[in-house]
Amino acid sequence: MTSLNIITVAGKQTKIGKSLSSYVQETLKITLKKFFKNFINSSVLFSKDTFNFKCEISIHLEGSIFVKANALSNDPYGSFNLANEKIKKRVRRYHRKLTDHRTSSSKSIKYIAANEYVLKNPEDLGKKEFANNPIIIAESEEIIKTISVSEAMMLMNLNDQSAIFFKNSQTKRLNILFKRSDGNIGWLDPKK
Repeated sequence: MTSLNIITVAGKQTKIGKSLSSYVQETLKITLKKFFKNFINSSVLFSKDTFNFKCEISIHLEGSIFVKANALSNDPYGSFNLANEKIKKRVRRYHRKLTDHRTSSSKSIKYIAANEYVLKNPEDLGKKEFANNPIIIAESEEIIKTISVSEAMMLMNLNDQSAIFFKNSQTKRLNILFKRSDGNIGWLDPKK
């Protein structure tokens, strides 16, 4: 059995004091308690940017539901407060859909396992020989979920992603939702 409501606060190349750590834990619990009795875990990572502090919040609510946000500010408290506001807004906006998703997820959700690769941009290397044979700098295993388009859009926004790859529950085809440069959402649904 997994423990619930674990909040981990850490610093990447920066020290995190007890005061900041306890402030983050209490504030995040208050934020989530309004909508959820329990969550699985949460991690808050502070790092130093050139002139600012960056705060990245990742919350595992339940099952396959994650909420992520990040923000920059000139002090760590400010960066956390800005990121926490983004979390509040996303959870508030999708609370009804999340609770509907919770009841509908009692039926079995189908997943497809896939590999995800992060490639080095050949233009950054300045060598044309890598264009046809790119350098892999990271590799991980991901899950492609069978969900509706509205659920995919909700998950993309909750995870602060610029794109999401999913299997459409209605058409049974692989689809992609992505944020366009004009601010709208693009949807690729290939024909048979």
